[in-house]
Amino acid sequence: MLSALKRLHDMRCCFRKSDIVLACLLVCFGCKQQSEEVVQSESANPLPRKAYLGYVDTRVGTAPSIADITVTEVEEPLGYVSPIVGNPSALTHWTPQTAKWTDRVITVPVPYWYDQKKIQGFRGTRYPNGAVVGDWGPMSLMPLTGEVKIDADERASSFSHATEIAKPHYYSVKLDDYDIKAEFTAASKTGFFQFTFPESESSSVVFDGVYVPGYYKVIPERNEIEGYTVIAGHFKNHFVAKFDKKFEAYNVDMLPNVVDADLVPDGFKAAYYNNDKLEGEPDVFVTYSKLNYNWLKAPAEGVEDDFFSAVYTGTLVARHSGEHTFELTTKDGTRMYINDEMVIDQWMYRATGTNIHKMNLIKGQKYNIRIEYYDGSSTTEMHLRCAEPVRPDPDLGPKMALKGADGNAVYITFATKDQEKVKMKVGTSLIDLEQARANMEEEFSDFDFNEAVAKGSDVWEKELNRIQVEGADDDKAIFYTALTKCFVNPRNLNEGGRYFSPFDFEVHEGEMYTDLSIWDTFRSLHPLWVILKPQETTDVINGMLNAYKQGGWLPKWPNPWYRSIMMGTHADAVITDAYIKGIRGFDTELAFEAMLKNATEKGNRGFSGRVGIEYFNEIGYVPTDIFGFYGEPVARTLEFSYDDYCIAQMAKALGKDDHHDDFTQRSKRYINVLDKETGLVRGKKRNGEWLPPLDKSISVWAQGTDHDTEVYYKNHTLLVPHDIPGLADFMGGEEKLVDYLDEFFEKDMYYVGDEFSMHAPYMYNSLGTPWKTQKVVRDMLAKYFFDDVGGLPGNDDCGQVSSWYVFGAMGFYPALPGTPTYEICSPIFNKVQISVGKGKVFTVTANNNSKENAYIQSATLNGEPYNSSQLFHNAIMEGGELTFEMGPEPNKEWGNQR
Repeated sequence: MLSALKRLHDMRCCFRKSDIVLACLLVCFGCKQQSEEVVQSESANPLPRKAYLGYVDTRVGTAPSIADITVTEVEEPLGYVSPIVGNPSALTHWTPQTAKWTDRVITVPVPYWYDQKKIQGFRGTRYPNGAVVGDWGPMSLMPLTGEVKIDADERASSFSHATEIAKPHYYSVKLDDYDIKAEFTAASKTGFFQFTFPESESSSVVFDGVYVPGYYKVIPERNEIEGYTVIAGHFKNHFVAKFDKKFEAYNVDMLPNVVDADLVPDGFKAAYYNNDKLEGEPDVFVTYSKLNYNWLKAPAEGVEDDFFSAVYTGTLVARHSGEHTFELTTKDGTRMYINDEMVIDQWMYRATGTNIHKMNLIKGQKYNIRIEYYDGSSTTEMHLRCAEPVRPDPDLGPKMALKGADGNAVYITFATKDQEKVKMKVGTSLIDLEQARANMEEEFSDFDFNEAVAKGSDVWEKELNRIQVEGADDDKAIFYTALTKCFVNPRNLNEGGRYFSPFDFEVHEGEMYTDLSIWDTFRSLHPLWVILKPQETTDVINGMLNAYKQGGWLPKWPNPWYRSIMMGTHADAVITDAYIKGIRGFDTELAFEAMLKNATEKGNRGFSGRVGIEYFNEIGYVPTDIFGFYGEPVARTLEFSYDDYCIAQMAKALGKDDHHDDFTQRSKRYINVLDKETGLVRGKKRNGEWLPPLDKSISVWAQGTDHDTEVYYKNHTLLVPHDIPGLADFMGGEEKLVDYLDEFFEKDMYYVGDEFSMHAPYMYNSLGTPWKTQKVVRDMLAKYFFDDVGGLPGNDDCGQVSSWYVFGAMGFYPALPGTPTYEICSPIFNKVQISVGKGKVFTVTANNNSKENAYIQSATLNGEPYNSSQLFHNAIMEGGELTFEMGPEPNKEWGNQR
């Protein structure tokens, strides 16, 4: 069935390797053919440089998985990635935009979906690739001919995937409706575009803020546009766009007026509830003359900072008859009613967005307006505007474009000859406009587009050459595309030694990273960086500590500020794992202080921290009757226990023996939510009473069918990576836990995209059956990952799923971050060479390797017999060679030494 699905998919998508290679040869300047010719060597990397970009297609994961995925009804096996372009960890990436929002099982602002038929523009995005959160401070631009269309849907052009080239440093596509070829490359803060226009008296480029209005100014004598959009009312995404062609016309699409006392003479009455469901009686009442606010925290005294709701009511008196256009800009959920009829329905957790409603009003008549709103976490926005049916001054837009004005969009227009190439650079900055201009000039000092593409190619070839593999071409395509995704996030906010902090809204010197999906990425993405990018790992940790100093807490899912989502405080794991493996260059005492705060104090200042920590510390678990549905109390108990294990390891490394002993004991508290009756995790009330077995209220992810619920419980029960012997004792011994795992995998209850149990295939190593790890991992790599747009088995989560693949394909995996060890599996490649710094290379060689020969028969490490299924970090970083002899049957005598 799976192979049939893949063949069917292959027939409808132009995704064959030969097509990609041909496209690279003809168009993609910096890309080399797939022959991997040696192009140069570097002193920093002793391996001779090879060309790997020909294997990469960044569209992998932009369509639903073609594999048979175990997933609950409330999830979809989607990668949530886009074909983004830009340097690793770029401040701003660029990508084609097929949608502002997409209604899937989860409504998300992912810019690009493979199955959508039109391109709305090209987005400067900060959407964390593969995640399900917000795109903060994006902008979009679109070339077109003929009548200028501002609305993204109206201006969208059809296109064919056959004309796309999607690489991490270069994207190209033909916009069929306008006969425009669009190409772009990007560095860290600047996008560089080349548009090949047809002959036209009216060729234009439109800029907008995607979800929000912006400020725009045209400087025709410099061929420039500058402007910014406001991010949550507290800082700005600045940009400067510079063309190599003179403007012949320009305009700002002006904003409607804010609805104020001229339209609503008695103002808006607000009723606030200290819950996010409009439940019970209001707690606070306020009257506003208009709704045009950005609130960093609470909108009024007595209202909670986060997770509140509100109803705003007012009476509008129309001053004109005719069509009125209402624009409602909010963050998170909103509904708008006019005369009790719902006209806007966006009742969902979301990033800032603008919704539009048009209707005819009659002069002098009264209209009751009601806006319902709920706030999730972080900041709050509420803006209501209305365009009345008054003929606009046609000269106002161009005049205001020169002066600078707020608007929905700005555009410039010029005549073009057939096949004329127009080039444009767009520098971005969170600091100010001059920094955006400086970033642009530093990264692309001229308009040599081909050279810019070659420069981006060089950057990415250097990244991919950190690991060189030998094996089948299909496997290389999957591997190097996955490795590309491992270097996209976290996002580096450094601009010339400075950064704008999303935690105190000030400019500082030093390091700052955001879009860290730490709940996911602590498991293998950060451990991969420890090996490949030790210096940048230090920078990331220093960024975390700067967040702690400026915001009071280590970040756990910054996007770009604190987001109170997911469980645990796994910065504890990231820092501990790095330190245990030799990463230095950060303040360890400050780091330990911050980790202790996570483990002992409730969150504040809009940061949730470890929700339920006071109960975890009082009674040893997070109770379900206090933190119920969506509260994930059982998962929190398990993850707090693991975090405490990491703190214990950090304490031991720092010589803090009392803390080590204390947190080692705390790490055993997971046992309090393991139930002997069911043999699984189970919710427990504060009084010690268990919830019913397989109770669905344990989590939103446990919804759906009864089988879905059982899958959730089975996966979660394994979330004890730090104490497998203790879990085995609970099960009744190692053999019982092996039986549990056997049934778990045989009945296909493992969801590879679910981080809770990503370490599960490697648990066999700790239970004396390493050949089972070898078999299970090898099978999963083949079953779930493909060189196909549907080739990812779930949310990539900022590179976590991709890094899980990268480690497994190489033959070892960091199953327990916080310790200097890796679990050995069965490498799919005949040879893997890893540049580990200081001129050293660690090599994994698999002799007699094939799909059939998936079992390790014997091994040597640097020529000496090696009989352990565990590999130590020092062995990797010192360089050397781990050699496996492979065979078709398991050797049950190998790998049992620990």
